[in-house]
This record gives sequence, structure tokens and C-alpha cells, in this order.
Amino acid sequence: MAGGTTMEWNRLYGKDRKPTLEEAGTFAGGLLSEDFMGFMAENCPAAPKLEYSGCTMQPGWNIKFKKNGKNVCTLYPLDGYFICMILIGGDAMAEMEARLGDFTPYIQGKFRDTRIFQGSRWLYLEIRDQAVERDLEELVFLKLRSMGLTPGPTPEKGKRTTREKGKGTTREKGKGTAARGKGKRNEDEN
Repeated sequence: MAGGTTMEWNRLYGKDRKPTLEEAGTFAGGLLSEDFMGFMAENCPAAPKLEYSGCTMQPGWNIKFKKNGKNVCTLYPLDGYFICMILIGGDAMAEMEARLGDFTPYIQGKFRDTRIFQGSRWLYLEIRDQAVERDLEELVFLKLRSMGLTPGPTPEKGKRTTREKGKGTTREKGKGTAARGKGKRNEDEN
């Protein structure tokens, strides 16, 4: 996975120069900065966090989405696109196998070709177009369900998230009313 674009990212943003989420999105292009990050803000109950990794496979700054100490996915900005690492295991793997035909040939091939390691398939997906980005959204929903999380917006600071009958809600501290968070995509949009 390492290559010229990774080296350029690392030259622009070395260990001592942390990029902003906006800079990462601009470097990776529109899908990361607008589409996917917007999707994650509306549907992932984990806030994005920039972290530096010295991993030889994909070194440099990446964007992690973690909840309760577990990784939902990690994004690696590259020149004009991004890579997403998402682990699919357990119940999520069984559901993925059952629904594999619903995904693009690219995702199908990646899933089939990725060996199981520690009970999961560690998918490294190049997100270069909207069709694959939409598949990634479905994988995030699948991953969230396997983690016991309900898709919904990241709670704002000063608010806490509660779960009621499988639906995410956000309540302001000290207030009795709840505003329902956005959940799964409308099936008619597929």
C-alpha cells in the first residue's frame, strides 16, 4: 500500500505537523471531505480522531473512528482518494457472506481475497468512486450493528447518547425531551 502518494502525505504532514480533518479531506479529494465524512457525522456514534501511526504498511496521519475502545474504521488519506481499513468478523462476517452479491464487484473481490486473521477479515479498501463509497457506508452499518451500536449522529459536547428500543437519541443533560438521531439510509435510495 505504501507508495508515492503516501510519501507525499508524510512530507506534507510529518509526525510534528498534525493536519486538520479539512486538510486531510482536501488532500484525499471530495469523497472523503464531503460524502463519507458527512455520512459518518450523521450515522456513526464515534467522533473522528486524527492519530499518527509509524506502521510500515501505511505510515502517517490517519483518521480513526473508535467507540468504547473498539475501532469502527480507519481512514488513510492519499492523493485524490482514501483507503479505509474496516475489520469484518463474527456476526458481521456471516451477514456479509449472505449479502455479498449486493456489493460492487470490487468489494466482493476484496472480501473473497482477504484471508481471515484473528477471526476477522481486515479489509483495506480504496475509495475512488461513489459506488464503492456507498458500499463502504453499508459496511459501516454492518460493523456498527456487530458492535452493538445504533447508527446515529455523534453526540455534541455536553450531551449524552441513550438507546431506546434500538433507536439512537440525544438528550441534553438535565432536559427531559429527546431528539431522534438520523439512522439507517432510506432503502429506496439504493
